[in-house]
Amino acid sequence: NWLEGRGRSVAAEVFLPRRVVEQTLRTTARRLIDVNINKNLVGSALAGTTGGFNAHAANLVTALFMATGNDCAQVVESANCITLIEEAVSHSAASAEGSSSSSS
Repeated sequence: NWLEGRGRSVAAEVFLPRRVVEQTLRTTARRLIDVNINKNLVGSALAGTTGGFNAHAANLVTALFMATGNDCAQVVESANCITLIEEAVSHSAASAEGSSSSSS
């Protein structure tokens, strides 16, 4: 299933404002990125994981299956994913960089 897939495929993306990351999660984007690399990517690879380098997507899939009346026993082959985290460049910072480089 990891290589050829079966059933449905879904891609999801979320943007967390800096305020939420710092005040609610009490961390920084850089720390989230570092944890994701070390735990989800490197850690999963070292453990010999096949079918996902993720932040336990099975919990989310199980909740969706329960809410929609699907068979939760199928979560084992429905929760394959890769979790990626990146820091977004703010539009104001990008604009400032662009204007300073064009004036040089």
